Amino acid sequence: ADTVGHCGTSTAGQYLHTITLTDIDSTWTENRAIFSKKAHEVRRQFADFDQAIPFDMLAVNVDNGSEFLNNEMINFMRRGCGRPPITFTRSRAYKKNDNCYVEQKNFTHVRELFGYERMEDPRLVVQMNEIYKTCWNPLQNLFIPTFKLKEKIRIGARIVKKFDAPQTPYDRLMKSPHLTEEQKQELRTMKAKLNPFDLKQDLEAKLKTFFEELRKSKIREAS
Repeated sequence: ADTVGHCGTSTAGQYLHTITLTDIDSTWTENRAIFSKKAHEVRRQFADFDQAIPFDMLAVNVDNGSEFLNNEMINFMRRGCGRPPITFTRSRAYKKNDNCYVEQKNFTHVRELFGYERMEDPRLVVQMNEIYKTCWNPLQNLFIPTFKLKEKIRIGARIVKKFDAPQTPYDRLMKSPHLTEEQKQELRTMKAKLNPFDLKQDLEAKLKTFFEELRKSKIREAS
């Protein structure tokens, strides 16, 4: 898991962030927008992740950001009420490659969608999350194939990468021995209700509305 700041060219002040959660094995990815990186808000979105992902959350690895390393998140990972705890680990300081899987998704699932503009209006959070939850994440997880690196081989000064055949995260989960048949049936039902062309059309309409609201918010801030 990681966060992406929608801060433009300055990290001063308050602005929107996106939390990205990705599964290494299947590449299934979920995103949620928040206004600030307060611990209780990050915990609330992780509770939403726990309900949204179609498999059990067993372990989470994060960087050393204070939005993750706090009592709120530690208590969430401990869970309780009969639910097993989630293994909670952090990357080594100043070693971004420790979280390379989610760093990649920060670009493909956040930056390619919303770009690098500064977003300061907290009212935009609702629209962003609607886009993530109803359009973007279902489209990416159920219908868009991804590559996975199988191995890297050094040949002299060159590094040759070999990838497996492209598959959607959905396809990888359906082949996984770690999901129960009930979980797989829920995935089939989820996919059967959706059409990629409708999702894309809905996504484009919602993005148009979102960026119109973003422009209006910038005009209000400037006036």
